[in-house]
Amino acid sequence: MKSRPRAVTADLFAAASAPAAADPAPLQTLVVPPPAAVAPATSRAPVRTKHLWYAAVFPQLDQESAASNAEGRAAVLRRLSLHAQQFTSLVSIEMPNSLLLEIGGSIKLFGSLEALHADIDAEWSRLKHDTSSATAPSALAALWFARAGKRVLIEDPGSLASKLADLPLACTSWDLERLQTLHAMGVTRVGELLRLPRAGLARRFGPAAVLDLDLALARQAAPRRAFVPRERFRERCDFETEVETVAYLEKTLEPLVERCARFLRERQAGVQALELRLEHRTHPLTRVHLGLASTTSEQRRFQDVLAQQLSRLELAAPIRRMTLLSGPLQPLPAGSLDAFAHLGGAGGRDTAPQLVERLRARLGEQAVYGICPVPEHRPEAAWRRVHELSWCASPRGRDASSRVRGGSPTIDQDLARPVWLLDEPTKLRDSDVRRWRQGEMIFEEGPERIESGWWDGRDVARDYYIARRSGGARLWIFQERQSKCWYLHGVFA
Repeated sequence: MKSRPRAVTADLFAAASAPAAADPAPLQTLVVPPPAAVAPATSRAPVRTKHLWYAAVFPQLDQESAASNAEGRAAVLRRLSLHAQQFTSLVSIEMPNSLLLEIGGSIKLFGSLEALHADIDAEWSRLKHDTSSATAPSALAALWFARAGKRVLIEDPGSLASKLADLPLACTSWDLERLQTLHAMGVTRVGELLRLPRAGLARRFGPAAVLDLDLALARQAAPRRAFVPRERFRERCDFETEVETVAYLEKTLEPLVERCARFLRERQAGVQALELRLEHRTHPLTRVHLGLASTTSEQRRFQDVLAQQLSRLELAAPIRRMTLLSGPLQPLPAGSLDAFAHLGGAGGRDTAPQLVERLRARLGEQAVYGICPVPEHRPEAAWRRVHELSWCASPRGRDASSRVRGGSPTIDQDLARPVWLLDEPTKLRDSDVRRWRQGEMIFEEGPERIESGWWDGRDVARDYYIARRSGGARLWIFQERQSKCWYLHGVFA
C-alpha cells in the first residue's frame, strides 16, 4: 500500500542558515513567486539606500519683482545650480523656488555630513540668498523639511516617519482643495495623515497622495531629472607681466581664438556672441562684447570682429588677466550665403554676415539691424526691427499673387513701397498743395486705399499716391479721408 505524500509548508522568509528537517521522502518542487508578489507596492518597509538629499528653498524668489514670472525664477535657479555643482554632480531644480542636491557621494570628500551641509549653506550666504535647508534620505522629505523651516540632518530612513510627523500639511504644496478637505477632517499634520488607512486615503484623494507619502518615507525610489548646464567655451590667460598696449593684447588673443574655433568644430556647433573679460589690478573689470551677425565657428570671423572692437578700445589700466567666453552653443546652419562672392571671385574676402559684423563693431550693436515684415496693411505697423539676422536667398519667379497666410490679412506683394519710410507721416502745408495742383507734381499711380486698424483704436483711412516732383524725386503721399489733409509718408530711391 502506497503512502500518501505529506503536505509541506515552506517559510519563504526563513533564514537561509536554518537547518532543514530530515525527511527521506522526496519533496515536490517548490515554485517561489516573484518578489513583486511577495512584497507588494504597498509595503511599508523603507527602501534601503545610500542616497542623501539636500534641499534648499529660496523664499526670496517669491518676493523679488525681478523673479515674479516663471521664466525669471527658472533663470535664477539655473544660475544657482551652477554654483551647487561644486558640491555634487547631481543637482535638480524644483520649481518654483527650490534646489535638490544628491550629496551621499560627497560626504567623504568634505569630511562629514555636518561640514558639507554647512559649506552649501555658506555658499548661498556668499551669493546673498536667504535659504531654508534640510538633509534627508529622500528628496521629498528633505524638501518638506526645508519648506517648513526645519534644519534637520537625517541619515536613517527608518526615522523619517517620526521626524515628519510634526510638519504641517502646507509643506506638501498640495492643491488648496485637498488641504481644505483634510483640515475639515481634523488632519493638519503629516503624522495625522500617516495614521489614516491607506486604502481610504487613496480612494478619497487619489493614488498620487499615497505615492507622495511613500516617496517622502523612502519606501519607493524617486529618480529626478538632473540639471545639465549649457556647454560653453571658457579659457583664461594669465600674463607674466601686465599688458599695457592693445596691439600686444590682440596678438596674445590669437591662440585663445584658435582653441575656441577648434572647440566649436569638434562639437559641430557655432556661437553668435563672444565676450572678452579683461582684469586689472585695481580698476574694475573691462568687458568687451563681440556680437556676430550669424551663428559661426570660423576663426577668421572671430579675429575680424575682435580686431575691430580692440581698435576702438582704450585701456583704463594695465591688464593682468584675460578670459574669453562664448555664448551658448547652437547648431550650425546647413549652408551659408556668400552675398559678395561675385565681387571678389572665389577668394572674395567679405561675406554679408562679416560686413554686418564690421559695421556693428564700428558703429555700435544697435546701429545696424534687420527688418522683419509683419502681416499688416498699415505701413507704419508692417515691419519691426530685429537684431538677429537670418540670411536667405531672394525668391525668384514668385507669383505676383503671393499672399501672407496664417490667419493674417492678405497682402499684395506686388504693390510699390518706398525704400525710405518716415517714422511719422509729415503733414504738408497748404501752399505746397496749391503748387502741386498748379503742375509742380505729377501723380503717377494711385489711389491705393488703405483702411485698417479699427480693432486697436489706431484705425486709418487713407488714399495713397505715387507722385513725381518736377526735380525728379518720387514721393509716397496720401490724403486722409476724414480731414482731407495731405501727408508725406515716404521717399522712393
